[in-house]
Amino acid sequence: MIDSATGMRAGERYTVEGHDNAHRFTGFFLDGKYYLSPELLTAVGWLEGQQFIYDELDATGAPVYTDRIAGVIEDLTLTLVEGAALKLQEQRFISHDTPSDSEPSAEHDKHPDPHPAATKASPAALWGAVGAAFIVGVTLARLLTQRYRRR
Repeated sequence: MIDSATGMRAGERYTVEGHDNAHRFTGFFLDGKYYLSPELLTAVGWLEGQQFIYDELDATGAPVYTDRIAGVIEDLTLTLVEGAALKLQEQRFISHDTPSDSEPSAEHDKHPDPHPAATKASPAALWGAVGAAFIVGVTLARLLTQRYRRR
């Protein structure tokens, strides 16, 4: 649960505006966690109440921030332990899993797609297919091994 005093809302991405004299935070906040990029979905920071815990190490392996506490977030402002105040900005992003909010164009209505996109398989169905293929493969290998041993 995100502390309401931070000003952040669940499901929204927030980036940190840069400041010349402050540490550069190039990632984003999402649901109380701080990520370096969308491709690297391992959190390197998180919120504990309003405290921003940032798990960054320097070249010697020591935490960049004492006790990993980088600062406090209040009303979409990250105040670092060294005193710099950095604004958080809501970041608009488009999920490829959800339909667009825009209206379909008139050109699109005139020529409907003759090959509609296939529906995505659920992760459970994919794991089931992988498991079934594994079982078939193991069973076939055992049968072939037994057959060649009899010769």
